[in-house]
Amino acid sequence: MAEDDSKPSAGAEGSQESPPASSAGFDSYRSLADSNIRIIVAKDVVPPFRFKAGGWELSQSSVELGPATKARIAEKGFFMFRVNEDQTGAIELIDFPPPSQAGTEVESE
Repeated sequence: MAEDDSKPSAGAEGSQESPPASSAGFDSYRSLADSNIRIIVAKDVVPPFRFKAGGWELSQSSVELGPATKARIAEKGFFMFRVNEDQTGAIELIDFPPPSQAGTEVESE
């Protein structure tokens, strides 16, 4: 019974997203509505904006990320971005853009 007292968070995996996310890895998804929009979430997490995105398609499992991207996922629960048309880079998105405009793009701080 002493073990239960020393590990109170073991049964509360759903309430602590950051530690499991860093140990379990991350998955990258592509929007079915716009293939240039990608989102990265902790492994086995359902990406937000699934209706606006027309659904998400897993594009890469177990993605390696830098510390800044991991911090953004820990803060927001996801990292969403639009890949440039020429595939040379990307711009972070704060929300899924409406179909009629590119909208709501911001540069990372």
